[in-house]
Amino acid sequence: MTDARLVDIEVTALEGWELLAAGDQRKLERFGDLLVERPAPQAIWSDAGPFEEAAAVFHRGKEGTGRWITRGTVRQPTRAAILDLLFEIRLTGFGNVGLFPEHTAHWRWMAEHLSKETRPSVLNLFAYTGGASMACARAGARVTHVDSAKAVNNWAEINVKASGISSGSIRFITDDVLKFTKREDRRGRRYHGIIIDPPTFGRGPKGETWKIERDLRTLINACAALLEANPLFVVVTAHSPGVTPAVLRELLSGLGGVVQSGEMLLRGKGASLPAGDYVRWTP
Repeated sequence: MTDARLVDIEVTALEGWELLAAGDQRKLERFGDLLVERPAPQAIWSDAGPFEEAAAVFHRGKEGTGRWITRGTVRQPTRAAILDLLFEIRLTGFGNVGLFPEHTAHWRWMAEHLSKETRPSVLNLFAYTGGASMACARAGARVTHVDSAKAVNNWAEINVKASGISSGSIRFITDDVLKFTKREDRRGRRYHGIIIDPPTFGRGPKGETWKIERDLRTLINACAALLEANPLFVVVTAHSPGVTPAVLRELLSGLGGVVQSGEMLLRGKGASLPAGDYVRWTP
């Protein structure tokens, strides 16, 4: 029987990140020394924050892409130190900057669970620029970091080197996540912890398509087969409308154990800003 719990988690200001304002469907954040303004459709309340101080403003276009308008000289890349990890911050065409601060609450939680095993192994899927991979490696885990974009994996490797983490502790794989997990099962590889942070839509290195509503259940089932006999955790995060905490909770309920789900929130000087949903499973 599954023990299901609904718990929202909140991230407040960190050394290298801060939410300065959110409202009128936009947000103002500080990454290191760089102030950026980006769309935040969920922030439908009003906020007269200092948006005019943003050095870079992202304007979203069609199909998720857009353009940045900069004020003055903006040095790229710049760096931000988050929980003793160093991240290279870039202004990408999708509005991302290489860091999702709402995930930092999971990094601490995973590190606590990894301490229960002598040489834990972690599989990180849709691993992006390596925040969770580095946090787990620093906690003593052997990490397999999988992303379909070679350029993103190269970016993650820069972060790993800058953070002083041993390159041997993280194995970087550029592959389609569904194909990779099925091959890992055939190879008999197993993991103590699994992290999944899927996009709403994506493409693999050979043109494979990913659609979260169609493929997430298949991926979670494939990952369940990769768990060690003495597993530690599964963490799934989502930033897709319709993939709610209740949906994520149901997807992991078949594993039994304890399932905790809720919203990820960013706390600034005003209201808390919803920043996606999560589910965490422990045996």
